[in-house]
Amino acid sequence: MGVRHFLRVLARSRSVRFAIEAGRAFSLARAGVRAQPLAKFRWRNHDVFYRPATSDPLAINQVLLRKGGKAEYYLPPALEPKVILDIGSNIGTSILFFHEQFPEAKIFGFEPHPETFHILQQNVGSIPSVQIFNWALGATDQTISLAFDGADFSRFGAKDATASPLGTITTAECEMKNAGEVVKKLGLARVDLIKIDCEGAEYDVLRALPEEMLRQCQWIVGEMHDQSAFNLLALLAPHFDLDLKKRMFVPSFRFHACNLARVQQLQGTFDRNALQR
Repeated sequence: MGVRHFLRVLARSRSVRFAIEAGRAFSLARAGVRAQPLAKFRWRNHDVFYRPATSDPLAINQVLLRKGGKAEYYLPPALEPKVILDIGSNIGTSILFFHEQFPEAKIFGFEPHPETFHILQQNVGSIPSVQIFNWALGATDQTISLAFDGADFSRFGAKDATASPLGTITTAECEMKNAGEVVKKLGLARVDLIKIDCEGAEYDVLRALPEEMLRQCQWIVGEMHDQSAFNLLALLAPHFDLDLKKRMFVPSFRFHACNLARVQQLQGTFDRNALQR
């Protein structure tokens, strides 16, 4: 982290400790530092626990500390979702962000990694409108073995995790459940906002949802990670206006999908250019 970036994080967080840890996180990870005690950052009267020498401080900075259109999950305030699916919740920064922006919404979060789920519980488990589950969502019910490198938890389960520069690759046994069956058991007739970041399983998850539920969803935001992304875009294109941010030679990219039925209502209510920055 350069001096300017350090100063930005310091100004946003107002915490010297957090700014230093955010700056050192990946250098420590590359040096093999692991299993440091959990640290705690105070954000808007809420304690956010994180693992210092990992990608956790980066997630806090990108999702919670960046303001306005610079925030990772910047959305139209006029969206006003009632039900949110947060698929790939990590330590809960996205759930905290959505809860702050849409306090009346019910949020259902899914995080398969056991250690990360424990931190997720500490960060959002006390919020009455939030329910979290220690599962991966997918197209089938099964036990899966997912790879991760012990430091970059934003890439847990990534298909190219064996190429990670941050540490020794290990695996974790996780439970996967069919996404369509899960929403039925939760009694969800519709979902207004879906955030999805599950390292290449995005197409499997969304195509497993009930067709009518997906078609009526107001907004979808997330990341895509491999060639299956183009199948997902084809699935969404008939019902959504799409905004993509992709660079050549980089397989992953961010996307937003606005339901065509909401385009006229929402297009003048937020900075569309922010999604491309």
